Amino acid sequence: MLAVVLWRELRHRARLVGGGDLAAAVMLLAIAGILVAVTPDLLPFEIAIFLRLFSLVAVIRPAQAVRLTGGPNLRWSALRAGRELQVLVRERGGPARAGEDEEIRLRLDALADLEGRETAEYHGLLRETLLADPAEPGITEKLDRLLAADAALRASLGARPAWERELQ
Repeated sequence: MLAVVLWRELRHRARLVGGGDLAAAVMLLAIAGILVAVTPDLLPFEIAIFLRLFSLVAVIRPAQAVRLTGGPNLRWSALRAGRELQVLVRERGGPARAGEDEEIRLRLDALADLEGRETAEYHGLLRETLLADPAEPGITEKLDRLLAADAALRASLGARPAWERELQ
């Protein structure tokens, strides 16, 4: 029973930072590494210290385990980039003024790197609405579809992303 609860918690921690089951497995192995490292006379002292250090980093900092296993998944990265862009547009004075901002243009173009089957609709709607005039006809329907696509991406992650609170 404890193993099931531990696995679920590790999967949840990995999903918070964009990882999946592989990152959770790395963290599970890190916990086993800690147990092995603290067992007296099982390993030479130098190896035990090294194992403890890397195991603690993997367990305490799940983002490191995710980075070790290939980085955050595409949906997580796409959602984060989209939300950061939306915040940036608001901070730079809204769609009319942000359209002239070079950083926003570069970030908007960089969304193509995060394009995938699961993120195509979200990115398409984001590109259509991000710099659009709020009074433009049909924009409310597009914004509603963007919110739905955003919610679907977020639900597919399996956990609330760790960055979500800081971008609200």
